[in-house]
Amino acid sequence: MKLIFRRAEPRRDWAAKRLRWVMVGAMLFSAMLTILGQPQSFWRNPETAMRGDGLSIYNPTNHTFEFFLGHGWLAYIAAFLVYVAAAFLLVSILPKTWALIAIFSFIFGHVFSASNWLATRWHLGFSGVPLYGVLLSAAIAWAVSPIPIQAGNAMIKRLRWVMIGVMLIDPLVTLIGEPGSYWLHPKTVHEGNPFWRAIMMRGWEDYVLMDLLYCLGAFWLASNLPRFFAVLSIFAFTFGHFIGASNWFFYEWRMGMETPVLYGVVLSGILVWAAFPAANSENGKSAAEPEH
Repeated sequence: MKLIFRRAEPRRDWAAKRLRWVMVGAMLFSAMLTILGQPQSFWRNPETAMRGDGLSIYNPTNHTFEFFLGHGWLAYIAAFLVYVAAAFLLVSILPKTWALIAIFSFIFGHVFSASNWLATRWHLGFSGVPLYGVLLSAAIAWAVSPIPIQAGNAMIKRLRWVMIGVMLIDPLVTLIGEPGSYWLHPKTVHEGNPFWRAIMMRGWEDYVLMDLLYCLGAFWLASNLPRFFAVLSIFAFTFGHFIGASNWFFYEWRMGMETPVLYGVVLSGILVWAAFPAANSENGKSAAEPEH
């Protein structure tokens, strides 16, 4: 009888492999909204295609990545499927840390793209976008569920701080974007969300205080909910406030689609660096398993 020792597959691989499919789902949902959101004239004349922000794909203002739409729906779908396949292959062959960064980068980019369509073309605004964020966050919570309890708890503790950072960037960007008159006359506030607009009309001090209380509430939820719902809430808040800040970059400051994409890439790197090593330290250990 001879013992054969083999290295057990790190469980962190499970999360990456599952998250690939969440990424693909987010990409396909974005493409579906893009196709279904086109005007009737698009099917006869592709040059009338529109972008997620409601402008023509040829409008030089706030350019996006919609080149193939101008060549018709078949060209767009074919190019998009090649893009999805290339992304899937890339995240399948990269080292796990880089694969996770790439996966989350694609997810953040397509979350913002889909949110544009939901808010602008389908007029779902502040109801449809959060709902989509919750559903996508539930898929991510499912994807990371194989991580053992101790490692998963350590991951959540780190993810909470990433969430808080994103939640604080959003109001900071909002205050930077306010007109100069706001500081003396809060009624001149520039904010699309009705709830936060009402708070901001009371003055920036009330807005900052309410936002800090809001962050504390989110942090409490992430710290006390069962693990699945804690991960869900963390990513739902993160997606929501990532979109909030990105809307300023894209719609107000006209910095193009590159800025939300770059923000998503940086955020993905921070997220993976901060949270997943806690899980990897538990899951990356080798295990010797005897076989007869």
